[in-house]
Amino acid sequence: MVKFLTLQGLLVGPMLVAFAFPSFCQDVPKTMSKISVRGVEPAPEPGSFSAQAKTYWRAGTKYACIAEAEDSKNHIHGLAVISEPDAWMINLFDKSAKHIVDHGPTLDVHLPIFPSTTGIKTKLDGLEFGNEVEFLTKNNATRASDEAIGGKATDRYDLRVGSSKVTLWTDAQSKKPLRISQTKDMHTETFEYLSYEDNLAFDPSLFRPPSGLTIEESR
Repeated sequence: MVKFLTLQGLLVGPMLVAFAFPSFCQDVPKTMSKISVRGVEPAPEPGSFSAQAKTYWRAGTKYACIAEAEDSKNHIHGLAVISEPDAWMINLFDKSAKHIVDHGPTLDVHLPIFPSTTGIKTKLDGLEFGNEVEFLTKNNATRASDEAIGGKATDRYDLRVGSSKVTLWTDAQSKKPLRISQTKDMHTETFEYLSYEDNLAFDPSLFRPPSGLTIEESR
């Protein structure tokens, strides 16, 4: 299982190695999703790296790509490319990368929205970019339709898991996420969805590392 959320702080070495691209022999999906979000709570410093958007592509359970904004202060421009069992943590700033092979036991990629900070797996690990409504509906979240965001009527989903409360707001017409928030121990983390496109035609080029990289094999 490969689990990725953020690449900021990624360090990659200079070793140049021979490398073979994956054969894409697994079942290739016909569609993919593209989701762009940014953190709005806690409020980031304007113009900072944390204020910039991240874009996620995912297709089926084997393919994902995560693109971050450039962090010029730390000389990092993060990109993660996952094509199970292969994954590449890439720094486009210096065209370096680490190649990681997932040895299982499950070969699925996960994009948790609120990953556990304790290392202890919780039910909320199953709440991922791309399955928000499905997850909350499956777990019997309560529903309401009495709020507007950006002038748009919304449907609201509320779910409590232990000491955490998760709230998802979706567009009342398109049913696509607009905002998602978790409150735990008096701390709130909120993401705003800038775009949410699903049923896009699968583009295999997004799930291969770009050319011209110096790639280090992770041991």
